[in-house]
Amino acid sequence: MAKPRITIIGLGVTGSSLGLGLQREAGDFEIVGHDKNSQAIQAARKANAVHRTDWNLHNACEGADLILLAVPLSELRDLLHHIREDLRSDTLVFAVVNVLQPAIAVAAAELGAETHFVVGHPVLTGIGGPLTIRADLFDEVPFSLAPGLHTDPSAVQLASDFVERIGAKPFFVDAQEHDGLIAATEQLPQLLAAALMHLSISGPGWREARRLAGRHFAKATELDASAAQLFSALQANRDNLLVRIDQLQQELNGWRELLALEPAEDEKHPLLSQLEAIVEERLRWEGQVILKRWDDPVTPSQNEETRGMFRQMFFGNMMGRRPDRDKRS
Repeated sequence: MAKPRITIIGLGVTGSSLGLGLQREAGDFEIVGHDKNSQAIQAARKANAVHRTDWNLHNACEGADLILLAVPLSELRDLLHHIREDLRSDTLVFAVVNVLQPAIAVAAAELGAETHFVVGHPVLTGIGGPLTIRADLFDEVPFSLAPGLHTDPSAVQLASDFVERIGAKPFFVDAQEHDGLIAATEQLPQLLAAALMHLSISGPGWREARRLAGRHFAKATELDASAAQLFSALQANRDNLLVRIDQLQQELNGWRELLALEPAEDEKHPLLSQLEAIVEERLRWEGQVILKRWDDPVTPSQNEETRGMFRQMFFGNMMGRRPDRDKRS
């Protein structure tokens, strides 16, 4: 009997780290990698993130039990269109993106009703250093999950077991609510970075100011994506982002008023009080991120004791496959 196959499409930091995370415990399965970028393939091979790679997309996907899509949202529609004929009826397609509802809509349009699709978003903070290919990249990371329109509950459980397998914490969410929050926590900062960069370079003093733009400016203008990827993600979540922009404009007006105040000499400046509260809350949040604890202290993780469907299918080789009704002749 052939080994269960896991295919990873997209061998950047996320995709390659998924492959490494899967291999931290022994399992009777095969990981096949595919990427259109030869440098990404070489990096994944060097890191031993996959067992083998296949330059042909269809060959990489055909016969796979689980397909992990670690590609930008802008590439998802064309990718699903190309691989849909390669999918068996019991294949789980798991897309890792940062906005969920647009991905679910794309899958509904491109895949058949019998296809199992789950979308997920791992929150990678990167506090303390740059993101690199690592087996422990997802340890204790909140991993939001949402099913496609026709996804069977067993496939959702499989996705959850996979997330626990790589060390992350499955977090079932409403896709629309998730995307509203992501508009505030990920996309608004990116839009602000672009706006700040534009404001700076379009001003008459940029020729001199660029020499004085240091660490803080670099952090504040970091976009972490190509223009095409940013455009696709911002457009896909536009309604939520427009609401956040309106809220930001009101917030900036409030900060402007604080900065313009001139209280009496014996009075504490309201701006200082506000900054003290914000700095304290920011430090509290950063500590929660580093410790991966969001509430009261919890008991140690029990991930190593997980005995879910994913372990049975891929690491115990006990998968009972459904009849392959979609296999092409």
